[in-house]
Amino acid sequence: MSSARALGLRLVHDPAPVLHTRCEPVRVFDAELRRLVREMYERCVEWHGVGLAATQVGLNRQIAVVVHEGHRFAMCNPEIVATSGEVDAVEGCLSLPHRAGLVRRAETVALHYRNAQGRGIQRSLSGWLARIVQHEADHLLGILCPERLAPGAVFGAIPEDGDGASLAEGAEPAGPSPDHAIPAEAGRLPAARGPGAAGRRRASR
Repeated sequence: MSSARALGLRLVHDPAPVLHTRCEPVRVFDAELRRLVREMYERCVEWHGVGLAATQVGLNRQIAVVVHEGHRFAMCNPEIVATSGEVDAVEGCLSLPHRAGLVRRAETVALHYRNAQGRGIQRSLSGWLARIVQHEADHLLGILCPERLAPGAVFGAIPEDGDGASLAEGAEPAGPSPDHAIPAEAGRLPAARGPGAAGRRRASR
């Protein structure tokens, strides 16, 4: 039995109240926190995800992990301090299984957070990493991706024939999903009312 199962981490689905709660900051960076982070990494991989927030395993703490294309890091108390550009892309979410929609995010973000050892980190991210980080940071504010839809977009069921096959936080649907951000064909997914297409960029505001 894995240590993740020993901790009893289970995926929480909407409408669980914890998913709509602004999380408490992490104040103690100890062995217990690092164990939790290790188990969150395990669960993220087990669920075929690229990101996982503490709220998604029922915990009211500002902790999230990212595992994407060779990048693996934990964020405690993340704060997005600057953004530039806008891009629309299809996202899903482990906590909202089998659904997706066209979500508008900043194209580039400047981010401050503490790692599991408590060390302050500053980094600038773009592309899918920036999208994943925004998705996970929103979870810690009690915000879900349907609240970030592009104008005219809807958040609805993924087609069963499933070219939502690459959803970005993780994948509970029949394909992968920031935590589910989906680098897939937006036209096959429930964003049809929106004028944009997945990956459509907009000028900075």
